[in-house]
Amino acid sequence: MKEIDVLIAGTPNIDLIVPPYDELPGPGEEIRVDNMYVQCGGGVAITAIGLSRLEMKTMIYGAVHNDLFGEFILREMEKYGVQIETIPSEKSTGISIALDVDKDRRFITYDGCVNEVSPKDIPKVLLEKARHTHLTNYRGRTDLEEYLDFIEAAHRAGVTVSMDVGWDDTGDWDQCLFEITKKLDVFFINDKELMEYTRTKSFDAGIEKLTGYCSHAAVKMGASGSRLLTGGEVIHSNAYPVTPLDTTGAGDSFNAGYLYGFLNGLSPEKCLKAANFCGASSVQGYGGYKTVPNLKQIKEELK
Repeated sequence: MKEIDVLIAGTPNIDLIVPPYDELPGPGEEIRVDNMYVQCGGGVAITAIGLSRLEMKTMIYGAVHNDLFGEFILREMEKYGVQIETIPSEKSTGISIALDVDKDRRFITYDGCVNEVSPKDIPKVLLEKARHTHLTNYRGRTDLEEYLDFIEAAHRAGVTVSMDVGWDDTGDWDQCLFEITKKLDVFFINDKELMEYTRTKSFDAGIEKLTGYCSHAAVKMGASGSRLLTGGEVIHSNAYPVTPLDTTGAGDSFNAGYLYGFLNGLSPEKCLKAANFCGASSVQGYGGYKTVPNLKQIKEELK
């Protein structure tokens, strides 16, 4: 038995979530909303909290700035049972403002210290204590060699590795990504990212192309459900029929549910069901983690 089930390198940020409004104010104008929500955000925090809620021993290795939001992040991690090892950062805590959360979301983001820690910074002694490590914040070719080296080191230590690629805001969609996916134990991607990276015009064509670059991939499709590529098979799972309140972090909650199933030896079908259930639960509240299920709830659902 290892001390850590899932180790995640990276730094949480703050999500400032603005509920629905009629339209953005013009120059010199002001609008009022019913509330605003301040929560931890980013794939690092939301995936970690989702896993911890499912009683997986989860640790973040990241940077924290000594400011009000940095203190809030540390308190939230403690509240949800996530261990966090930190290094100090001179950059202040990152903030992302989420607008139009009930429609096509828009974000205004300040990175701050979010990118201060990457996989290469994880101490070897910490990596050896983990069963699995999850990678986020991939930034294209600049990360290629670092990620390849880290995956190799993790595998030498007997640690499995997953990665969520995320949206490429540079617009490059560099296919060097597939050098990494060939080595991953689990790869997470959504349908829009899939079509961009595979340079295909249809989702099915993207799935077919991905099978040549990845042996185990969970593809998130929102209201259309999810698909899993594993063992040469393609498995589809329907989404839960819910009306979303806020989709912030739904994909990260999906990842947590899937990794729970994967690390507990569940069947591919049950892994997908757990992932879809966590994703659907996440969108029932503002932010990415306030409404994610606990272990009892997910076990009941998987029956």
